[in-house]
Amino acid sequence: MNTKIPLVYLLSGIFMLLGTTAVAVEPQKTIIRWPAVAGITYPAEPEELLATVKKFYDAADVPEVPSHLCAVIASPAPYALAGPISAHAFKSLQPGQYDRVIIIAPGHGPAFENCSIPAIDAFITPLGPVALDEAAVRYILYKPVFQAHQVNYEGGGHLTRVHEFEFAIEAMLPYLQERLQDFKIVPILVGDLRDPEGIVRESALAGIAEIIQSIINERTLVVVSTNFTQYGEEYDNVPFKDNVIENVARLDRMAFEHLLNLDVKGFRAYLEESKNVIDGKYCIQILMKLLPQGAQPRILAYETSASLNNNTTSSVSYGALTFHDPARPALSAQPDKVRPLVLRRPEKIATPPAEGESKPDAVSEAATAVPPKTE
Repeated sequence: MNTKIPLVYLLSGIFMLLGTTAVAVEPQKTIIRWPAVAGITYPAEPEELLATVKKFYDAADVPEVPSHLCAVIASPAPYALAGPISAHAFKSLQPGQYDRVIIIAPGHGPAFENCSIPAIDAFITPLGPVALDEAAVRYILYKPVFQAHQVNYEGGGHLTRVHEFEFAIEAMLPYLQERLQDFKIVPILVGDLRDPEGIVRESALAGIAEIIQSIINERTLVVVSTNFTQYGEEYDNVPFKDNVIENVARLDRMAFEHLLNLDVKGFRAYLEESKNVIDGKYCIQILMKLLPQGAQPRILAYETSASLNNNTTSSVSYGALTFHDPARPALSAQPDKVRPLVLRRPEKIATPPAEGESKPDAVSEAATAVPPKTE
């Protein structure tokens, strides 16, 4: 059942969701991360967004796996392009199946080191609020490799606005909301993990994975938001100009081979040798380090924007992967414990930076993508 409620009640519900005490609190004190790519990456109208995501799920064909789903990889690219692929990663999820979702995504805006979490109470999408898991976030923020960045929509330098216009975490939420309906998130952006010589710090990858592992329980799902090969001048990645679609697919197959073998060292060597551009390369390595021993990876769907658009001057690859733990059974749904979705067009959609300020890397692709029509 979907309902529409006034904003004041919506914000009050967020307080309850966060476990606040029953005292008189000004609703505006809740720190909201407003949607930045609603109407660009995905539809801003709630009913259209819900219908679009459901249509993707109806078309996705995925195997039934009886073991525990512990992680997925999906693309945050515009739904018109990547939606039919990304839906494969989430289709098996059921209402109330997971209480906590850890989203690990690459930052596409201002540069920062290590990992960043937005200093907010909840994300808002057209399908309602998604609260942060306050206890889990507080715990990992005690670790020096994690830092909190304030959200500021009213001025300030663009170099400090890490989360305001970032799409990689936000784009995952509607997929999860339609399936799980009610859950809390730990949103993690991964920044630069290189040392002064430009070498990826193995200790940083291992340390981040260990910290994230410490907040994973049996009802936690890990989601890595990433594209695969990003080809073209805008990505400074043009290793070939002929047979682009075939050569891009070859680069992706090489990456998938290491992922399917959970071979972190091989994946890193592949990146160093090929110089391929994968925005979530650190996120993927962190995931491989924190997966349970014996985890079984599967590639469920794959596509490139070059094939979809018949334009080989630029291409972004989309992959949907799942990771199951065969030692544990799949979690059961808990539909009686979830709140209904709140369909409401957000009162605010964050305005991109003013002209002259840097914009997230994928805005150019998102701006030309029109969300698919729904019947």
